[in-house]
Amino acid sequence: MDIRALLERINNGDRQAFAQVVAHYQRPLFGFLGRMALSSAHAEEIAQETFLRAWRKLADFDPSLAAFSTWLFTIARNLALHELERAAHRRENAVLDDVAEPACERPQPEAQLAGKQQRQRLQAALHRLSLQERSALALAYIEEMDLAVVARIEACSVGALKTRLHRAKEKLKQLLEENDG
Repeated sequence: MDIRALLERINNGDRQAFAQVVAHYQRPLFGFLGRMALSSAHAEEIAQETFLRAWRKLADFDPSLAAFSTWLFTIARNLALHELERAAHRRENAVLDDVAEPACERPQPEAQLAGKQQRQRLQAALHRLSLQERSALALAYIEEMDLAVVARIEACSVGALKTRLHRAKEKLKQLLEENDG
């Protein structure tokens, strides 16, 4: 996808071109937001707000400063951090409520249950990381963005990002090992 051509079409009033941008970035953006430990509903809301803000502020985007994806993920990251901070102030246990299983759910095969339990353990451990650690891990390892791009989104140097990633992985490993013990 030629993002520059689409942005040019958008600037010339072509709304369908922005729909193509949304279609292209929707899945990776939603995945990133989910890995920030947001519920599906909150991730969807923030993704929508990200695209709305990008649409409204498209004139502010400067391709000489950053790639469009970097700019878009920065908007999403900032909205996600704000939402997570608000949720933490409202109630510390909100994420635990999202993890709870319905009582009437049918039993699953053993392998599926084990996989689901592992994902829940990982989500719980990720939630215990700082918001900046979660964001860096999600962008670098899940979205597989270049470290220079992640550093730009995280507003830090590549060296600081590498340190943050290393510490976050060590902390995550420790949290998962504590959970096993």
